[in-house]
Amino acid sequence: MSSVVVMPACNRPEMLALSLQGLSRTNNCPQDVQIYADHHANLDDIARVRDLYFPEAFLFRARPHILAISGSWNILNSIKSAARFAEDVYLVEEDVVVFPNFFHWHQTQTAPVSCGRRHWDPRWKHRDLYTNPGSLLRRPLLDALVPHINDSYIAAPREYLDRTFGPWHEVSHLDDGLIRNVMREKGWAAAYPESAVCAHIGFKNYGVLDRFKNDEKDLSKRVERLQQMLSTLSSSDPFARDFESIVPSHLF
Repeated sequence: MSSVVVMPACNRPEMLALSLQGLSRTNNCPQDVQIYADHHANLDDIARVRDLYFPEAFLFRARPHILAISGSWNILNSIKSAARFAEDVYLVEEDVVVFPNFFHWHQTQTAPVSCGRRHWDPRWKHRDLYTNPGSLLRRPLLDALVPHINDSYIAAPREYLDRTFGPWHEVSHLDDGLIRNVMREKGWAAAYPESAVCAHIGFKNYGVLDRFKNDEKDLSKRVERLQQMLSTLSSSDPFARDFESIVPSHLF
């Protein structure tokens, strides 16, 4: 199989719903879309979202595993699982919305990794390094990466990176940090589009501050509440500075 879309997911099924909606609007989407629910996720909610918004997708549940920050165990192991039989792996997390030209742009690239957008803030000094949202990992990168996807890395990521690749303390030690270190070792650079072909819609204060609460019990109403929230947000909002206001409003 040439390409697989993997979608690591946890406890934000309403965001997964928008992500699946985005996939359904694209051209050239691979037939194999795989949703990887983390082991403590509400599988019933994720299954309902899958059935409503992208019923062709396969749904898997992670086994219980060691603690990992920011879902990095599930993200890395979903890549590892797909890499066993796919030549290329698209990584579209539950809080990523792809644009209609997403797959077409990636398919015009040849670098070991292509990324769907640069970090939204031009002041960020690592803006040219690999970033997860909406990326495509090709076979050379997968072959170099998969041997490092193990619990030794998850248990002590900083120590593992320093021991394996040498100190590089400015770079994070999550899932994207491991990929960046592999790319640095190989001398690889990521390809980026002139204009973003996807966006990251998750932001740190979602569900934390009262104005960003989404306590709707009904799943469809929760999706509607999220759509309304995102349509009025801006990255200039001091409490949602990691939100990317580059998503065309009609995609909400």
